[in-house]
Amino acid sequence: MKAIFLCLMFGVTASAASLDSVAAFLKIDPSARSAALGGAMSASAGSADSVFFNPAGLAKLARRELSAGHAEWLAGTRFDVLAFGAPTRYGSLGVSAVRLSVGSIEARATDRSRAGSFDASDAAYGVTMAKSFSGYSAGGTLKFLRSQIGPYSAQAVAVDLGARKELPGRPLSIGLAVRNLGQGMKFLEQEDALPLMVSAGASYRLAGVLGLALDIRHEPHDKRTSLALGTEYAFLGALSLRAGYAANSGNRSPSMGLLGGLGAGLGFRLKSFGADYSFTPFGDLGDAQRLSLSARF
Repeated sequence: MKAIFLCLMFGVTASAASLDSVAAFLKIDPSARSAALGGAMSASAGSADSVFFNPAGLAKLARRELSAGHAEWLAGTRFDVLAFGAPTRYGSLGVSAVRLSVGSIEARATDRSRAGSFDASDAAYGVTMAKSFSGYSAGGTLKFLRSQIGPYSAQAVAVDLGARKELPGRPLSIGLAVRNLGQGMKFLEQEDALPLMVSAGASYRLAGVLGLALDIRHEPHDKRTSLALGTEYAFLGALSLRAGYAANSGNRSPSMGLLGGLGAGLGFRLKSFGADYSFTPFGDLGDAQRLSLSARF
């Protein structure tokens, strides 16, 4: 029965899973804008969801912001995200939560007979602090992770660290982040490493309307290096069109070959309110659509 539980949960996150780390849900793009840009967000800043990519980006937050996102993920799963950030006299403070839920799953015993049903979910809760000084920004996030499959559960603590700099006189920013630093998560008798990721990125704004972003990411435990490219064009002062590509990324569909890294979407902002949408194809696994909403006050 234990093996069946584990196999079912692995199937839920198959698009983001790896053989050498657990908590694969941490690899799923947490926002619609990120998914549309191929995940090239290490140099991004000024929004509450910066806490998910590079906590140093929260230091550029000018007003309090609340953002929420939802995705109808693969295999009938749901992925929900919540983030809040606020500038203070000591720096910017943020809190966040992400949850991947499966709902009720039919359980079967080792002889394949029905054995009732169970729920499965993964969640992460974080507290972020970021501050700017001497032309740089730095930040960190402390996260509590929890995975549950029926009556079984596992917990872990992880840390994200980040730094960011805007080049004076140029519309260019660079960022460096280390995510999911921790000792690992033990489920039943097996302990596996968290999906550690080191990323470096740059973003450039051309003529104030065209944004270009580049990320290079390395996952030491999974022995994978990936490249992400994103572009964003803003016009009419409120609408943004986005497209991105993630090469060799663990959260894209390998069955689609080179097309598996594509992402696209759009964003709309009216005064203090914003909405973002993204579409990501996963071939035989289906398509993922995300919607994110935000409000500044």
